[in-house]
Amino acid sequence: MMRVSKSTLLWGFSLTLAILTAAVIFVFNPMGLGPEPETALSQDFFATSAQDLSQLELLVDGKEAFHEILGAIDGARSSIFVQIFIWKDDAIGRRIVAGLKAAADRGVKVMVRKDALGTFFEFGDMARGKMSPVFTKDGLRGYENIDVDVDVFADTDHSKYFIVDERLAIFGGMNISEEYYSQWHDYMVLIRGRQWTTYFSDLVVKSLPWPNPSPFVVAVNDRRATEIRTALIQMIDNASESLIIEHAYFSDGKVIDAVSRAAQRGISVDIVLPKKPDTHGYANMATINRLFDSGSETDLKIFLYPHMSHAKVVLSDGEIAAVGSANLTPRSMRTSREVTLFVHGSRDDLFLKKLRQRLHADIDKSEQVMAPFKLSFIHRVKAVVGKYVW
Repeated sequence: MMRVSKSTLLWGFSLTLAILTAAVIFVFNPMGLGPEPETALSQDFFATSAQDLSQLELLVDGKEAFHEILGAIDGARSSIFVQIFIWKDDAIGRRIVAGLKAAADRGVKVMVRKDALGTFFEFGDMARGKMSPVFTKDGLRGYENIDVDVDVFADTDHSKYFIVDERLAIFGGMNISEEYYSQWHDYMVLIRGRQWTTYFSDLVVKSLPWPNPSPFVVAVNDRRATEIRTALIQMIDNASESLIIEHAYFSDGKVIDAVSRAAQRGISVDIVLPKKPDTHGYANMATINRLFDSGSETDLKIFLYPHMSHAKVVLSDGEIAAVGSANLTPRSMRTSREVTLFVHGSRDDLFLKKLRQRLHADIDKSEQVMAPFKLSFIHRVKAVVGKYVW
């Protein structure tokens, strides 16, 4: 009979305790986040479009986003800050590791902050002996000039961003794993320029407020304030002609109510959800049924994207956009740290034009939902569980 060493048992017990503790924090978030303000976007934001959004670039899908991320890492001269939810030991995960190590060897100070709860989504790989690079010596742990922080007791941080040399920031929905690089549909934002990158860093790292006025607004959910749902509802309520919402997971009641109000007052609303999401599928179906039941279906169309879309995007009147990490779920809206860009520009602005064209292309390749889903009692239970657990 094979004997198990005390160190193995201790390691297993510690890992189990960490997982259970993280699960409690994930589900109940006993520490909570900051208050939800009555307003997050000013009336000036809606009344006046920005004249110059050249600091912003929209990155669509993994090949485009990781090309910029890897290029920024390779060109780093002084500092790199990475905040990530999931980081897998696969081809793109190892490419990022190699780039960070090379930067550290050049004397660049590298800080990696990894959310502990995101490790839940790496368990399948861990069972096959492929630990996340943040935990292994072959990865980042213990490497000179690289500081790794995985705090089990910190707030759940679902945001994903890269800050390089205080000269550019890249943020949005993509984690570091092969599905985000080559399989799933998703969006990221690139901010260029020292001034705006410094503002971004001060906001997400130090919880300092975003400057006002500014040509665009980066809203957060953190200990200072929980701004993103308020800003999204303001954006929906201020729409005058059209709304396009493309999201992976949609179940937050207040946002659903805002969408229903928009459709009922004659706003053309298009919603794009993945046909087969990796999770939250029954919760999405329940949301679709709720929207049909609201009596707003005349001005509201719901589409199922044929592949996995991990997007978190809203476009109002073709010129006001939200792109970020926050899902339309109670957890993302209230108890997870998140980062989302809000921007109001002209219809000819390159950022908004690219987003508008891609969203219309996504609608064109999607299948319209013509009737509510028939959900059994078990399906409805799964929908409730999915809504509040994810």
